[in-house]
Amino acid sequence: MEYKYLPRSNAPTLLFRKWPIEPGLRTSGTRKVVFLGHSQPTHSGMLTKIAEGFRNAGWEAHSGDIRGHGNSTDSNSVLGHLDHKTGWSGAIDDMRLLLEKSFEGTDWEDRLIVVPNITALLTLEVMKNWPDIARHIVLISPPPNQKALALMGKTFSQVRMRLKGPNEPDEQPLHHLYSFLGSHLNERQHPADVMSSDRAIIQSVIDDPLAWPTPTSAYWSSIFNGMLSAWKWTENAQMKAGTRCLVMFGGEDAMLRSGGFLAPIERFLRNVGIEDVASERVDGARSALFLEEERFEVSRRILDWVNEKNRPEADHDEVDAAQLASEVLASINASDRSNLTPDELVELCYNAIDDESRWNEIIFRMIYDAERSGDLAEEELTDRISRLMPHWERAFQLNRQVMMNATLGVLLQSVVDRLQIGVAILDKDGDLLHANGTYEDAIAALCSSSMNEDRQNDIRVAAVTRRLLATNAKSAPTQRNTDEQVLLFEERPVGFQFFPQALKQTSLQRQGPASIVILRAGDAGAEAGETRRVLSELAYGLTGKEAEIALAVASGKSLDEIAGDMEILVSTVRGHLKKAFHKMDVHSQAELAARIMSGPLGWLR
Repeated sequence: MEYKYLPRSNAPTLLFRKWPIEPGLRTSGTRKVVFLGHSQPTHSGMLTKIAEGFRNAGWEAHSGDIRGHGNSTDSNSVLGHLDHKTGWSGAIDDMRLLLEKSFEGTDWEDRLIVVPNITALLTLEVMKNWPDIARHIVLISPPPNQKALALMGKTFSQVRMRLKGPNEPDEQPLHHLYSFLGSHLNERQHPADVMSSDRAIIQSVIDDPLAWPTPTSAYWSSIFNGMLSAWKWTENAQMKAGTRCLVMFGGEDAMLRSGGFLAPIERFLRNVGIEDVASERVDGARSALFLEEERFEVSRRILDWVNEKNRPEADHDEVDAAQLASEVLASINASDRSNLTPDELVELCYNAIDDESRWNEIIFRMIYDAERSGDLAEEELTDRISRLMPHWERAFQLNRQVMMNATLGVLLQSVVDRLQIGVAILDKDGDLLHANGTYEDAIAALCSSSMNEDRQNDIRVAAVTRRLLATNAKSAPTQRNTDEQVLLFEERPVGFQFFPQALKQTSLQRQGPASIVILRAGDAGAEAGETRRVLSELAYGLTGKEAEIALAVASGKSLDEIAGDMEILVSTVRGHLKKAFHKMDVHSQAELAARIMSGPLGWLR
């Protein structure tokens, strides 16, 4: 893979990627080029596998990051932000430039575009003034042309802009959007589960420092404005005759609701002159199927369509936004779907403190009422959300606080204050949320032994913890909320930082618990059996029995010895050990021992 930056005046520099054809892989004398787009929570660096799938079939692959995504950022277009006035038009310019660079010197019939989500919308915008952009166009899980959905998102984000400002990251729209998209899923561990059912894929997105940002309110306002704009063409706008389009979506797709929103998209594409419109449902996939090349062979499916070896036609029952809202409201027992009074909507907000499905109920009720009445007046919807937003904001913050307090309460009660070592809980920015007394003593000992009297004002637990993290960040930068690291103080190891699985959800919140720092507090405490067991429960999410068995295995005991010591069957030991393997992502006793010795328990010893 090759990459370069495309500098421009008065616009962010764009990262542009290319996966050139290896010698001997070109299948014909012509140069065939595919452009690959990214989605809202991803970037072009995550497209290598699908790019290689096309490259191995003789297609030169190109991609790039739209402003506010991946590496295409600057002081005005930071990660997760688009300007609320010019962001969408600027993103269209970005898309046009990336496509122009990709298709330079390539004939129309040898061009292929594969674009999901936000880049699907941007491609539709570029198509308005570039009718011969490419012979083959694939839209993967495009945001649907349902006006009520876009208008709801637009008005909500604009009200949020007035409340929070346009340029600050805002967790609430992100949370509600992905909860809305995932309302049809039976089980969700994380909002990003709407992208894939593969936990490894979801974790890779969450852990990527350039992916899954918390966007600003202005970002969402731009996106929903774009959703309204992309599907609105002038009457005489037509694509070049012979242009083909494939709409691909997952069988568990949140964006197209399993194909329910597909029919109006197909009608739109035919109305703009694309006579050959096909659709393919990929069973088992969700909206980010483009990240799952190995599982679904996405490039092979697309090339079979390009080469006319297969013309997929997905069966689907058409639904509109009102039908969708009605079905969802019925599924959550909101059988009375008539207009609620303002007081009843406020009550729903505060009910959501303990039951988050109530926020989805409010959103679906508003969509249902607007679609059913045929009145999509933006001013009325904006006024309704504006009146409700102070209560919505208060309820959301209370919900976040309840969740964080619950997590902290469990940690404080069952873990932190029971350990005989210094333990501190930090948020994702490294700010101290709680420290036990042993940790404070350890920090005081560090300060008194190494700091001059004129620095006594800095002898505070939070300040010294910050300094520890800052010192180590300079020498060993880590990815966001993923890596363990030894903490050095004056070039000697004094502590260890790790990010427990139990804190993955709360780490997404502002000031939510994200990581644990431990400091040595004497050999006796460090070697206490209870401390080691409880710390392994916290670090790896093990139960008490799983932790006890894992530690015994790491110490070199056989399964028979462990069974005898614990007075249980060997088969029971194996069952607990198998679960520990899964939670710790290891496959053998040797890997388990190495995992423990390389983490906080090994460091303590």
